[in-house]
Amino acid sequence: KQWYQRRVAITAGGEGTDDNFQIWKKQRDEELRKEEAEHQTRKKMIGLISYEEAMLAKQRLTENNKSKVLKMKVEADKMLKEFLICQLRQEEEIREKVLSIQDSHLQTKAAQQKLQDLKRKMVQDVHAESAALMQIAVEEAAKDMDRKMQLIQEIRAFDRTSIDTVKFVDLTSTAGFGFLCEMSIAELRERIVLMNEEKSRDLEEKRGDILAEKVSYKKMIEQKLDAISHNRELIGKDAAKKSKEKEKLKSPPQVQSSEIDAMQKRLEEKRAERMKMKSTQQMTMQSLPVKRAVNLEAEKRAMEERRWKELENTRERVAKMNTKTVGYRDTLLT
Repeated sequence: KQWYQRRVAITAGGEGTDDNFQIWKKQRDEELRKEEAEHQTRKKMIGLISYEEAMLAKQRLTENNKSKVLKMKVEADKMLKEFLICQLRQEEEIREKVLSIQDSHLQTKAAQQKLQDLKRKMVQDVHAESAALMQIAVEEAAKDMDRKMQLIQEIRAFDRTSIDTVKFVDLTSTAGFGFLCEMSIAELRERIVLMNEEKSRDLEEKRGDILAEKVSYKKMIEQKLDAISHNRELIGKDAAKKSKEKEKLKSPPQVQSSEIDAMQKRLEEKRAERMKMKSTQQMTMQSLPVKRAVNLEAEKRAMEERRWKELENTRERVAKMNTKTVGYRDTLLT
């Protein structure tokens, strides 16, 4: 109704209606901006409150888990003590059984010693017989070796006799088979030299053509890169102008409402509760035994070292990729 009355007043006013309409439009835009800003702040407060509630729930869960872990450790210590007592009893029983078995072994050692003496005597007799046989075999092998050495000396003396095997070759003469394509070794060498010179000339011509193509391709790429950089500068300037205009329009007005004040108060309460719980957790961590605290610190250091190693590995991979791309671009330009 107010808007309708305002429009009637503007149309009945005659002169100056455009100014009144512009004023009314600015007021309307300002109201819409205030409503949008209030809506955005409300959403932000709701997100912060939910974050604080989630952190409180997480801290409560960690406290419950710590209490469960402590109970499990106490039970494990109790079970370990019972296991050690049972193990000591079993070791005592095993020790008694071992002593009884050792007594029985001492009785059997005498019989085993007699048996070993008998076996040792038999082995000595066998060794004496084998030594005699080995002596006979060695003498026969020595005779065979002398015979072989004599044959080798005779063969070497035969090899030392000189035999004239020199053959003179004329490089300018042909084989004499009567073929039309027959040629001497000297002519063949000259033709091979001429063919190699012709191939080298062809290769030089091809290399010159390739270099000319590379130079033209490099010039074309440089021109395209200059055009791309120029276009990027123009686009950057246009984007900067547009961003400045948007920042002028996006400057949010100050929002004040009872609902937002209540949400801000609730957020501060949740945050204070979380910080209080965090301080209590730190106090409980300080009251833990020294060994457990040392173990926790060692685990934290190990996790940090692992994370730093992963970061270093990722940096090395990125550096390798960058070097590959730069090398590829240099090859294109060359």
